[in-house]
Amino acid sequence: MSHPTSSDPCHCRALHKNCDPTTCSQAKFASQREEPTPLKLFRKSSERGCPTCAIITSALSIPDIREIWRKSIGIALRGRRYGLITSLLHDEEDIRIEFDITNHDTERVVLRTRASDVSDDWRHFNMWRDGVSDEQSERCRAFHALKFHPVENTDSASSFEHLEGWMKDCSENHTCCSGDDTVLPTRLLRVTGDQIRVVNTEGKRGRYITLSHKWGLNEEFRLTQFNTDFMTDCIPWDVIPKTYQESIEVTRRLGIEYIWIDSLCIVQDDTEDWRKEAGRMKSVYGNSYLNIAAVQAVDSYGSLFASSNLGVEYPAQTVPQDHAIQIRPQPNQTHRHFGSNYYDVGEALLLQRGWVLQERILSPRVVYYDTNELKWECQAATDCQCGGMTVISNFKLDYHRSVERNQTPLPYQWMRISERYSALKFTYNSDRLVALAGIAEQGVQSGRGGRYLAGLWERSLAHQLCWSLMNGHKRPDTYHAPSWSWLSVFGLVLNPNRMDFASTGSRIDVEILEATCKTADGSVPTTSSSPVWGFLRVKGRGLRMQAELADPGTDSRPPVYRVHTEGSGAGEVSTWAQADYIMAQDEARAITKAFLLFWGDIWDQPTFLVLRPALTDSQKFERLGIIRFSKGDRAKDWEKILAHCGTEDNIVIV
Repeated sequence: MSHPTSSDPCHCRALHKNCDPTTCSQAKFASQREEPTPLKLFRKSSERGCPTCAIITSALSIPDIREIWRKSIGIALRGRRYGLITSLLHDEEDIRIEFDITNHDTERVVLRTRASDVSDDWRHFNMWRDGVSDEQSERCRAFHALKFHPVENTDSASSFEHLEGWMKDCSENHTCCSGDDTVLPTRLLRVTGDQIRVVNTEGKRGRYITLSHKWGLNEEFRLTQFNTDFMTDCIPWDVIPKTYQESIEVTRRLGIEYIWIDSLCIVQDDTEDWRKEAGRMKSVYGNSYLNIAAVQAVDSYGSLFASSNLGVEYPAQTVPQDHAIQIRPQPNQTHRHFGSNYYDVGEALLLQRGWVLQERILSPRVVYYDTNELKWECQAATDCQCGGMTVISNFKLDYHRSVERNQTPLPYQWMRISERYSALKFTYNSDRLVALAGIAEQGVQSGRGGRYLAGLWERSLAHQLCWSLMNGHKRPDTYHAPSWSWLSVFGLVLNPNRMDFASTGSRIDVEILEATCKTADGSVPTTSSSPVWGFLRVKGRGLRMQAELADPGTDSRPPVYRVHTEGSGAGEVSTWAQADYIMAQDEARAITKAFLLFWGDIWDQPTFLVLRPALTDSQKFERLGIIRFSKGDRAKDWEKILAHCGTEDNIVIV
C-alpha cells in the first residue's frame, strides 16, 4: 500500500531516509525536518491510508507499551515541567512523537514520546523488522533489521559478536583509530601463546588494549621492585585476578598481543617510575586499540562479565498491524552517567573513580562491561545492547567535538568536566591534579582554549570563575591550586552558565589584566602532580566590608558571615555570605574583613566574588565564597552594594 497523496510529506517521513524514491513516496521528503507531532495526527494519517503511521499507532496502542508512555504523562503533569503539554490533561493522544534515527551506524530506529521538554518525561522504544524481507519491506525500508539486542550474559557469543560489530563499524567508517601500529608504552602484558608476562616494549610499535578497573582495598597482585623477575618470567594463570583473566580472554579473542594494566605495567613502589608513567596517560590510553572498562567489578578479583535480565524486563512485542515489526521499550534514565548534561555518576563503582574520567575520554574506543549489558563509545558514535546510549547527548562525543571541531567552545566543555570530575573519588587526594593531566594536555594541543590555568582556560576565563560548591566543602590538607580554581577545594562543582556557549547569556563586569600559573617544581602544568601556584590581577568594582561570623558551621557545613559596611542604621549595607569550605572555628573567627567584587550578571544573576585578605600577603586576596542574587527577591541588597562599590585597578587574587 502506498501513501494516498504522494505529493505531500507525511509525519513519518523521517523514517524513509533509506527508501527508494521510485517505490516509496515519502523518500523524497525524508530530509525535511519534522517537529514533535501529536500521536493523534499519526492516527489520522493512518486512517487516510499511510501504512507506516498505521504501524506506529498500532505499536503505541499495545497495552504494555501504552502504559509506559501514559505514566510519563501523569509524572509530567504533577511536576509541571518546562514545556509541559498541558492539553494532555484532557487528551492523552496529544503526546508528542519523534524519531531518533541519527545513529545510522547501528541501524537503530528509536521512537520517542514526549510529555514535556524535560528529558525525564521522554520514553524511548526500539522498533525493527524481524525475519526475512518481503515485498512490503523491499518497497519501504522505514523499519529494518536491528543488529543489537539485550543478551542473557555479557560473555556470550552474541555479546562478542556485538563488540566485533562495533569495532568493525568504527574501523571502516570512522577515524578514531588509524589502523596502523602505534608506539607502545614502556611496559605491557604479553598474552599470546601459553605464557603471560610483563615485557619491556618502550620504543616498539604494535597494538595493545588497555583496562580500566577499580582498585580494591587490598590489591596485592601488582608489579613491584621485589617481584619484577617473577612478573617478567611466566605468570601462572591461577594467580592472576579474575578481572585481569577475563580481560586477557577478550584481548586474545580480538587477536591482540598485549594488554596494559596499570597495576602490572607501572612499578607500584617506585615513586619515580609512577611519576613518569602517570604523566604518560595521554599517550597510553590515547594510542590504545580498545579500552576495556570493568564497570561492575568491585576490585580486581571481581568478574568482568555479568548476567542480564534486560530482555525479560523489557520484552520485545509484535506490532498487531504488521507481525514482522517488533517494538521494545528502553530502560528509562539508566544511562545518565554517560550523558553530557548530568554530573551524577550513578551506582557504577568504576565510574566513580577519579582516574577513570580521563581513561574514558582519552581512549579512542571503549567497551563497558556493565551490570546488564555491553556499552560502546568511540569518538564518533555510541551504542549499547538496549539502545539507551543512543538517545542521550553523550559526554565523550561532545568532548571530542569540542577538541576537534570546536563545536562546543573548549572552556565551556571544561565546565562540564569540572562538574563531572569534582564528583569523583580518589584514594589519594594528591592524584587529583595528575589524573586530569592527560585531558588538559590534549586541550592545550588543540589550541582551542589558550593557556591552561589550573583546571581553567585562558579564553573566556572570567566566565569560568563563577563556580559554586554544592556539597563537600573541603580543602585539601596541603595546598593544591590557587583559591580561584575549583581544584583548590573538594566538593561537587556547579557552573550555572555552562550552557552559555556564545558567552551572550552573561555580562562580565571585571577585566582580567593578568593570569599566571606555574608548578612548584617548574614542570609543565598539564603533566605535573606538583601544586600549581598562580594569581589573577583584576580591575573591577568592589566594596571593602566587615565580616562578622554569624554561624561557625560544623564538620559538614561551612561557616556563614554577615558582611557589612562600617557603622549601622539606614546607611549600612549588608548581606550574607557562606564560605566555600569548612574551617576550624579559630580560623573562621579570625576572618574579620571581606572584599565583595562585582563579577557581573552571570546567567541573569548579579554575582559577587567574596574575597578575604590572603594569609601570606594582606595586600592580596583569596577567594572565600560567591554570592548570587536573584533580581526579584533581593534586588535591593545587590543594588545597594553595587551603588557603594568603587573601581579598583590592581586587585590580586591568589
